[in-house]
Amino acid sequence: MYKTFMALLAITMPSTATVTVAIADAHGPQKVIGQTKALIAEAGISSVSNTSYSSNPLKDGESANTNFPFANFKAIATVGEVDGTSGLALTGYPDGQAAWLSDDDTVRVVYQSESYATMGRAPNPETYPWKMVNGVTFSGSHIHTIDYDRAKFADFMKNGDSAQSMVKGSGKLFDKVYNGFGELVSAPSFDPSYLSGKWGNQTRPDGTLVQFKPDFKLSKADYFFQSFCGAWYEQANKYGVGMGFVDDVWLTAEEWEIGRMFPAGSSDSSATLGLASIVVDIANETAYTVPALGQTGYEKLMPINSGHKDYVVIVAAGYNHGQEPAPNRIYVGMKDRAADGSEINYATANERDAFLARNGLLYGKIYGLALTTETFHDLGLEIAFDAKMVDEYMKNADAPNRFKGRFYPTSYQWSGFDNPVAVQDTEMMLWENEDEQPEGYAFFNGDTKTEHPAADPSGAARYFQNMTDEGGLMGFDLGNLGSALAAANGDLPTHLDVSVVRSVAAIDGALTLKIGNEFKTVDGDASIHMEKGVAKMVAPDGLYWSKTADGDYLIVDEDSGNDFGERKYVLTIDANMDVIDAHLLAIAGGKHSPRYQSGVSALGGAFTKPGTTEFSGSWPVTALIERKADGSFYSMDELKGTARQEIRSKTQTSQQTFIGVVQARPESSGAVAANGADAGGQIFMFTMNPSNTTLAAK
Repeated sequence: MYKTFMALLAITMPSTATVTVAIADAHGPQKVIGQTKALIAEAGISSVSNTSYSSNPLKDGESANTNFPFANFKAIATVGEVDGTSGLALTGYPDGQAAWLSDDDTVRVVYQSESYATMGRAPNPETYPWKMVNGVTFSGSHIHTIDYDRAKFADFMKNGDSAQSMVKGSGKLFDKVYNGFGELVSAPSFDPSYLSGKWGNQTRPDGTLVQFKPDFKLSKADYFFQSFCGAWYEQANKYGVGMGFVDDVWLTAEEWEIGRMFPAGSSDSSATLGLASIVVDIANETAYTVPALGQTGYEKLMPINSGHKDYVVIVAAGYNHGQEPAPNRIYVGMKDRAADGSEINYATANERDAFLARNGLLYGKIYGLALTTETFHDLGLEIAFDAKMVDEYMKNADAPNRFKGRFYPTSYQWSGFDNPVAVQDTEMMLWENEDEQPEGYAFFNGDTKTEHPAADPSGAARYFQNMTDEGGLMGFDLGNLGSALAAANGDLPTHLDVSVVRSVAAIDGALTLKIGNEFKTVDGDASIHMEKGVAKMVAPDGLYWSKTADGDYLIVDEDSGNDFGERKYVLTIDANMDVIDAHLLAIAGGKHSPRYQSGVSALGGAFTKPGTTEFSGSWPVTALIERKADGSFYSMDELKGTARQEIRSKTQTSQQTFIGVVQARPESSGAVAANGADAGGQIFMFTMNPSNTTLAAK
């Protein structure tokens, strides 16, 4: 069985279509996608005797306490499970996720794995090869598609069944990928002139392929995708006809900085093209590296409504290729423009440039938040370009919570695929350069570990940003963004005005969660962050803004290494972007977890050792499963444009349905390791009702 299955690891599905592979006895102890019912998430040590966590240890493949007071959860897929036809496993850690309809009868759930290939820490960290249509292979992060029967998916939270019977198949989001030179990636070549045989995180602008150190050389694939974290699915014409993206796209990016893989460390990695910002043309299953969005690595790329048909605006959150500090950033791009700003000729443009141009991804600039000297003074700060001024502001309890600023670009702008530059020669080094400061302003620099942003679903030009390093939350309101862009007179704006609110300061006492009668842990409860012993946000990561018939909510996930269980919670927010309430939805992991104290895993046989976990994002599926008055579902055509949010905005919070993921390195052994899946985790469906103290068990 093992040999048969390992032979399959050289095969991966070239598209979302089913590939039939004879797997003989390969199933054996393998679980197929959706078979696992046990949850990684839990509600803490049970306060009720004789329940799942009592004096008797849990059994492998069981849930712990699932008496969630403000939510319900069910597993829909678990890392290590395999496709029943191809035998290929779901990989981890699961991170950015979304869902849409692949046809009127099928819900497609998509998630990507935050995997680091040879830099990973799981028992078998290098994932099996993801094979493209031309034969080139990638290890590291995968982007998985899982198709579910729509009717069964809609009823899933109402029954006690596993997800297995509603799974129709699985695959990968794309089968072609273009590099930072604009070339379709093919097999590696050491010939500098052969630019197709290159991937950016290992290649200099002159085409030189830089070898990794022996300990980090890949053994299973030609290249690797480095750590796809937060992703975003953007629907075409999401804010109305002609507004936003022209195509359905998936946005993702490599993150961090991989200098330790090279002989010369960071000096080697900084001299490469850096880390890829990637936009996937979903319809054509093609991924493009988009240097205009930056080469420094991001946690998440998330569009907001530009309010103007000629522009796209994207929040670019997190990291700066290891170079600190930097400001909060956005990308502003113009549609139908070539890289030099001229109008593109679609009659002569290739498929790559046509796709990128019509979506505003060839001509644009990256803008950073800047403040006046007076504003710095009002915030209690001295201007120091090389200092983490944002961090000091977030920790200052006496500082005002509201201020105004502007987004300004640096002097750098990407100038096309024919002019590749090293990441060190992009905007990455310029934010703290005195000569780059806008007249009368200075960039508001801080730590670049800013994780997920969350856009206002109504289409207002507003978003929240998790300030992860110090632990806090900021809101950004660009006001009448469409008018501001119109004032640019057919070019990129010199700046954009913004109003900023510190919604949650990075101070003890800023946030205490309501926990009902659950979420007890060792020597206390999870209403506060027990590891740090503080009532605040600690390392907020995942973030989603849900606008419903009864209010606005932010679903937050922490990534703090909490030994008492990582937290997933919901914040109630008002029209001024202030937090007015907070409820804990679930916790997971940590050495004090009842599950890990018992040495068990959800998958079964996958427990490695006690450790921490991480929830990582949420995504609404309400509109995909909502039924009309006659009992039928909305068709794909009926769900185009603004329709999905219109449905969600008319639905009570308690009737909304979401998917989410949890990452779990403690569950990375057994089938996870044997199947080349890297690190454990789970994709789940959930509902929430913060207004109730107790939810009926389902």
